[in-house]
Amino acid sequence: MKKALVLSLFVMLGVGVACSAQLQGTWDTWLKLNITGGLTLDSFYSFLDIQYLVGGWTLEAATVIDEDGLSNIWFEAYGSLGAFSAWSLAYFDPTDATFGGFENAAEVSIAGVDIYGAFVVATKDGGIGSGFALGGIGTAGDIKIGAEITWNLTSKIWGIWRYGLSYYTDWTYTDCASDMYAASWEIGWLAPIQSSCNVVFSYITAIAEFPLCCADVYAMAQFSCESGFEYFSVMAKNVNIGLDWLKLYAVGATYYIDEKVFGTAFQIVTGDVVCFKPYFTIDGANEGILESITLNALTLSCTIGGCEFYWGHILDNTWFLYSSAWWPGQSDFSYGGELTMAFAPVGLGFNYDDFYPSCSWVVVVGEDTFYPNEMFGVQCDEDSCCGGLFSFGINNFFSTEEGAPVGIFGWMGTYVELSAGIGSNVNIMFALDVTEADGVRSFGFGVKVAW
Repeated sequence: MKKALVLSLFVMLGVGVACSAQLQGTWDTWLKLNITGGLTLDSFYSFLDIQYLVGGWTLEAATVIDEDGLSNIWFEAYGSLGAFSAWSLAYFDPTDATFGGFENAAEVSIAGVDIYGAFVVATKDGGIGSGFALGGIGTAGDIKIGAEITWNLTSKIWGIWRYGLSYYTDWTYTDCASDMYAASWEIGWLAPIQSSCNVVFSYITAIAEFPLCCADVYAMAQFSCESGFEYFSVMAKNVNIGLDWLKLYAVGATYYIDEKVFGTAFQIVTGDVVCFKPYFTIDGANEGILESITLNALTLSCTIGGCEFYWGHILDNTWFLYSSAWWPGQSDFSYGGELTMAFAPVGLGFNYDDFYPSCSWVVVVGEDTFYPNEMFGVQCDEDSCCGGLFSFGINNFFSTEEGAPVGIFGWMGTYVELSAGIGSNVNIMFALDVTEADGVRSFGFGVKVAW
């Protein structure tokens, strides 16, 4: 009788856990065919992600199949219990049937202090390496202070400082601002420095943030096993210089043993420009001398009756990015340096911050690559007849560049996409890419299912 009672309790507990849990997932498949010179496969991916949610924790398994076959497999678990949260990821390379990496991180919040730790074992240079990190970030009033020590890992505290521990504890999925053009997956943020499983000290990093007069001040110091003292850096952000149209985004100095590096980063303040958005470049801003201010591009966007109409013109494809990602300790403000401004197949993506360079809409003729410098398009979203959402977009590209393959009015090509919900959880997609140089360059179709 006692055994039957105990068994009944276990069955009831199991049923209760199963009922409180939730199984959900996504299956996203896209096939793109190239028509130029015959029908060939341009790109293909099929992404399956299954999640099991129970008690505030998520158990996840995902896989990606592309044109080369099975390319990624990973297993993930993450969640929180009160002030404690943890994350774990294991990934494999099915192409070579090899182990990729095993990453782990945990964080606990105690009395205003976030203490975190990370551990990784991953393939590195044909071998296996392991790394550790331990740090903490705390706030007292307006002052924020943090410190970190790593073993066989580069310093991670600045990314955690700005974005939280999730900056390193997740894989990323990029689809070029559209489900219908391209996709890429990135995993393995916690990569060891060298292929060694020895516990080797790498870096000690300390950082502080506090308000000073009319600016936010950051100070950062780093020590390493290789050099001892690495640098001390101090930076002031959002400095008011008394000009409404010009902003001193950052000014700072980094001190090394044998040199000092000083830098400034300016930004143009456009204010409320309604539906027009200008893109400016300030040449020479890093040296503190404003040699010239260039209007690189101008875009227009407005919504009428459920449809977004937009236009953009690039006056100069060269984009100097000085300030958007500078952090203490970086000796050069020109993060990314000279970039190329370009249009995405859909929307108005421009520089590296907006989308990956591989997402640019370009026309290749022989060894020459041509970027359109003008585009206009429309994107409309309506309710589908079968549930879900129906949307379509038409984007036209033009060029005034000498030698570019253009037709009437400088037309280079058109990209069209359609997406329709045929149920509350199913979407079908279609895309067509036409250029003056190749005619119908490619078409694609796909399906996305969620449950």
